[in-house]
Amino acid sequence: MRLELKLRKKVSAEDALPFYKLPLKTLIHVLKITKNDESKGFCKNRLYYIASRLKVPPSVLSEKLAKRTFIYSLSFDWIEKALDVLIEMNVASDRILRDLWVLKYHHETVHERLLKVKNLGIDNLYPWMVRCSEDILNRYITISTETKDILGETNSKQTYLANRLNVSVDTVQEMCFKIPALKAIRVTKVKHFLDFLESEGFDVEEIANKPRVLSASQKTVKKRLDTLRNLGLKEINLNVLCRSKKDFKKYCESIESLTDQDT
Repeated sequence: MRLELKLRKKVSAEDALPFYKLPLKTLIHVLKITKNDESKGFCKNRLYYIASRLKVPPSVLSEKLAKRTFIYSLSFDWIEKALDVLIEMNVASDRILRDLWVLKYHHETVHERLLKVKNLGIDNLYPWMVRCSEDILNRYITISTETKDILGETNSKQTYLANRLNVSVDTVQEMCFKIPALKAIRVTKVKHFLDFLESEGFDVEEIANKPRVLSASQKTVKKRLDTLRNLGLKEINLNVLCRSKKDFKKYCESIESLTDQDT
């Protein structure tokens, strides 16, 4: 109870609530660091300091800090410099709030990683870019650069898809409403998939009428195309290519059955 009273002197009752769930040893450590920060003139407490820097309600941040108590094991200078870099690089506050682990990294590492991405023309920065491996970061950079090249001045996946399929953006939006999976598909996949389907003899009008195929795996579609052509089919419905594994198997068996009857 005495610890709770001490904590309430540092933060409001509402903001302190999540900290009451912490083990006694951890709570004592939090209070010790808070007292030290205040005595040295750093801040009243880290909760309000970080909340003010990120411009988020303390009550929202307190839930996060109570689960990320490593914040109270870092020096104030370390946190301040890491936040300086993240804010300077325009990393959105809500992204930092969701990924406070980024504050564990030295500010020079944070700056180096984010600058590497920004110098390649990618302005949409995330904290995970600091934490991920070089391979993952380089893959993201490659995809983002390719996406930018594909979109050109359209700067929109829906506009790009509309242009490729010779339909309106409204039509594409309707497609996405009916097939939610289309919203999550990367531009690079859309581009390569459309190129593949056109090379296989499907025209854009046919693809526009049966867009569900774009949400399927290109590898699976290729395999199924080969299977159907080996069965002697020349006219292939795109919807067949994205059926469930069970339904596609039944479809192939029905074709084989008809072929056997003809012979």
